[in-house]
Amino acid sequence: MTVIAPTVVYPSLISRACAALDESPVFKDVPDGYLRVILRIVKKINLKRLNSPILASRATLAEESGKSVETVHRVVRWLEERGLVEREQRARPALRGSSSPLVPTQQLLDALLLSAVARASVDEAHSAKGTRPVAGEPAAVANKSSARPANQETPFERVGKVLLPRDLAWLVKEQGMNCSGVLHLMKLAGQSKQRLSTVVAATRKYLESLQGRELYAYLRALLGKGKDFGLRATEETRGAAETQEREYLKQKAQDLVGRTFQNQDRTLVVKVDDSGVLIEVRNGQRAARPFCRSFVEAIEAGRLRGV
Repeated sequence: MTVIAPTVVYPSLISRACAALDESPVFKDVPDGYLRVILRIVKKINLKRLNSPILASRATLAEESGKSVETVHRVVRWLEERGLVEREQRARPALRGSSSPLVPTQQLLDALLLSAVARASVDEAHSAKGTRPVAGEPAAVANKSSARPANQETPFERVGKVLLPRDLAWLVKEQGMNCSGVLHLMKLAGQSKQRLSTVVAATRKYLESLQGRELYAYLRALLGKGKDFGLRATEETRGAAETQEREYLKQKAQDLVGRTFQNQDRTLVVKVDDSGVLIEVRNGQRAARPFCRSFVEAIEAGRLRGV
């Protein structure tokens, strides 16, 4: 059997950041089709200057992830709406959707275990287990300069000396489980290709009546059953995403009612009528179609401009 080695070997911190996507509560509702694009973005983070812009074009991200440029635009918007990236504004604002570099926010760096606070927590967890950090990962010391502003919520919460995902911290604070127990359950969940956050969310009504060791034992037993707790969560997330998309398009249609747009060579004219339907006139041919995401993206990318 021939083993094909990877053509690119990433730094250990980047590899750990990619692995953290599967466990971080920040990404619990990410659509499956977005993950490959997000991983390509993560792999381009500059470890020497974490907040420096990611200069890869949308076309490059699309090619490397095997997705369309339209999907990359949707992923960037998803990240931006959740405060995980910001777009550095440059010249030619009409084309900002395809040319503006992405800047990782502190929230993203926390979620990927790249910030000083998150890395310090991982080091503490290693120390509590009597193990050493992965080679090449310097011990990080949390300080005030690495903390998020008070008005921005971090996906992690410090409980004692350990930084836990915020949606798991209640297991310790309210139910009396040890931090080491939560960390061990997170590890077991990862080994069974699940997320502890997903399991806890799916069974919370049963967990709230348990305390300490009993709670730990119950969760450990659940993880050992091999049940896919993420299936229902995925279905609910997909339904919520579809509802959110419908509401978004409805609002955008209301905002653009009565406006007319055309492409650069003026071969296509599109008007949003009073009911939100798109009335297109292309080369003298008139057609009507539902208001859609691609129409909004064409305006944002500068392919359609108001007249």
